[in-house]
Amino acid sequence: MAISHRHWLELLRRARSCSDPFAAAALYPHAAGGHREALAQRLFQARADCLQLAAAPFLPASVLSALAQRCAHDEMVLVRLARNPATPAHALAHVWDAARSARTCELLARHPNTPRMVLAALAGCNPAPPVLRALCENTGVAPELLADLERRHPAGLERLLAVNLATDARTLDTLWQSTVEPAVRAQILLHPACPARLLTRLPDGVLERRSLARQVRTSADGDAAVRRAAAAQAALPMAALLTLCFDRDAGVRRTIAGRADLPPRLVDWLLEDADVWVRRTVARNAACPVDRLTRLAGDAEADVRRGVARHPACPPELLERLSLDPVPWVQAGVAYRHDISVQLVRRLARSTDIDVLAGVAQQREVSPTRLAALARHDSPDVRRAVILNRHASRSVLLMLRKDGYALHRALLVDHPHLTDADRWRMRNDPDSQVRFRVFAHFARQAGEAFCLPRQERAAPLRTMETI
Repeated sequence: MAISHRHWLELLRRARSCSDPFAAAALYPHAAGGHREALAQRLFQARADCLQLAAAPFLPASVLSALAQRCAHDEMVLVRLARNPATPAHALAHVWDAARSARTCELLARHPNTPRMVLAALAGCNPAPPVLRALCENTGVAPELLADLERRHPAGLERLLAVNLATDARTLDTLWQSTVEPAVRAQILLHPACPARLLTRLPDGVLERRSLARQVRTSADGDAAVRRAAAAQAALPMAALLTLCFDRDAGVRRTIAGRADLPPRLVDWLLEDADVWVRRTVARNAACPVDRLTRLAGDAEADVRRGVARHPACPPELLERLSLDPVPWVQAGVAYRHDISVQLVRRLARSTDIDVLAGVAQQREVSPTRLAALARHDSPDVRRAVILNRHASRSVLLMLRKDGYALHRALLVDHPHLTDADRWRMRNDPDSQVRFRVFAHFARQAGEAFCLPRQERAAPLRTMETI
């Protein structure tokens, strides 16, 4: 429900009087007209505030865009904006228009949101080697621009171009002809756009063979890495699958054990494998038939039994048995499931193990009394699990409003069972992101800001405490 006029004005007044800019930043996207300009005065006047805003990854795009326009003269602000992963494309375009340092250019060349026209401009202005490398690593660069970079600046860029997923087949073919470096050729063979003719040639070295194994259906090779790559191929023939199931390299067998199309016959063989991680992988694999889980649940290794507890279709009777396992790590595998009975939740809640209790704390069926006890637990993992429980009651959540971890308090702001009055009391939290989330919550409720006459804007405001 949208908040009232007076509450919106109260938010504006408080945001403008805050000691830091984050409350005003939370309101800015929802403001219009004179209200937005008033918030801009609070946000962008002090250089220290601008520097804080430019580095904050949780700010909305509108704030970062306005910052880029208003601080075009400040190179340090521009550098922070170019480094901030949340800076949107239009803000980065403003940064480019005002950029003066080589460092800013390099950051723009590397940023995933930089517009293609800016990337093209960077490539066309005789860029320094760091900028060239950044361009070749950026998957947002147009394929034709990468081809141009390959023609003009081949030295030292071959490996980067061979790795970049935006590189097209023609450029890869050109690279293949111009390089004799085994590592570069191996990367070309791994590339999704690798020309088909290169995949049919006889590989020269072991690196090329390994890469080729990941691109085509192959199984007969003396190199274990090649066989592991082949074992992961979706179209592997059944004959090759059977052979690799008994491969001498455990890594190959582990790859087979994790296949989504694992046949029951192969499951039976892999159940007897001497490698623990092969059996654990089979136990977790949804392709493992439910009737095979009983054998795996009796495995001597706790990791295998834990794998059974995480199987998507593990039957209730096995979960009951695994909840009594002498190893808490196995019990925790049961505790994290959301399909266990109330009785099982209650039993697991009596554990003293942190992993088990963190799983219990996220269960819908856990009693309010037990959840309150978990909210007071010494372990931050357990307390965070309580906050992530969308069924936790308000009384339990209130115990965590002053938790020692800022992340926990920030997560708490968005919990559906807190009231707006509860959130408002967190407005002076010592952490900037928590304060931002509080004001952003109320700003979202306000919707589009109110453009009031001057005399009405000057009217005294009533307190938010009544919401």
